[in-house]
Amino acid sequence: MEASSVRLLLLSLLAFCVALSHQESSSSSSDSCSNAKLAVASLVPFDSTAFRCVSAWKQQDFILRYKNTAPSEWSFVLSAPDKGSYVAVGFSGKGAMVGSSAVVAWASNGKGVVKQYYLDGKSPDDVAPNRGLLKLVKNKSVVVSRSRRLYVAFQLSTDYPQPYLIFAVGPDGNLPPSSTLRLPMHQSMASRAFNYTSGMSPSNAGSDGDSTFPEKRKHGLLGMMGWGVLMPIGMIAARYFRQLDPFWFYGHMAIQVCGFAIGIAAVVLGFRLNEDGLKNVDVHKALGIAILAMASLQVMAILARPDKTSKVRRFWNWYHHNIGRAAILLAMGNIFLGLSIAQETNAYIVSYGVFVAVWVLAVAAFEMKRCYADDD
Repeated sequence: MEASSVRLLLLSLLAFCVALSHQESSSSSSDSCSNAKLAVASLVPFDSTAFRCVSAWKQQDFILRYKNTAPSEWSFVLSAPDKGSYVAVGFSGKGAMVGSSAVVAWASNGKGVVKQYYLDGKSPDDVAPNRGLLKLVKNKSVVVSRSRRLYVAFQLSTDYPQPYLIFAVGPDGNLPPSSTLRLPMHQSMASRAFNYTSGMSPSNAGSDGDSTFPEKRKHGLLGMMGWGVLMPIGMIAARYFRQLDPFWFYGHMAIQVCGFAIGIAAVVLGFRLNEDGLKNVDVHKALGIAILAMASLQVMAILARPDKTSKVRRFWNWYHHNIGRAAILLAMGNIFLGLSIAQETNAYIVSYGVFVAVWVLAVAAFEMKRCYADDD
């Protein structure tokens, strides 16, 4: 039972890593820049051929097409999944949400709505409809819902659009009321610098960047691997392989030190992230600090470990074991919370869920083996 449990745990870890490395290729979209022609080209109130196309916000599958169609005129078509919520693209001089203007669109019962909003603050009451600094070309704005995607087309009268783009998506199934047009608080947003000539975003710009592994994803992967994978495996090495003395101890120490170092890197990177507009970030951050504190206490406990013959050794054992278990369980919960906050793809959530499930099964198998051994 012991060998099979270890084999099962190792296989789950391998599957977890493979799923992470291939999650980008597994995600699909009904719209992409590889499409030669815009799916709703006939419904857009201007010629959309030969537009430059970029994947503007990979996490939310935002596709942006744009072109300088005339002197002092820029045309845009934003494509995003239709989840019964609004989508928005804002233009800013410095990348800040406050003080910028945004084009917001949604569709309900076959009717599309496109409005300009001025972002005077971060609360919904500070976001004013039918106001803003953008000069929208009259009768050239439309939103079309097709194949579970929204296509938002509009034209701006400007020599050159502002250098930062701000993207946002509203809560699923929650549209602005027609009476007030008041926007619900967005569930996710991103801000980045944008080069209209090259169609590229600098890698260090904005809250997410535009690379395959933006800063938020790096933070999540480091935290997941340090606190959520290595620490639980290190616990198994210490609790269930004591017959391999002294190798269990050195293995336990090596795994936990690596996990602690990677976890520290995740915490440092986490404090550098832009958390503007993200829900439950304070809870996620507080749990992360608590996990770091407990892990640090574990490290200090090793330095103050009493001799096996000492009378206080059993109290030290109780403290070391239970604080470690609490930190692991808290880390697992916080990882799932972080994935939810970041609106990560199901590949990450499912792959880590599989690892946790196999880890729980392995622990249960080892505990049963211990119980049978004690009975003998």
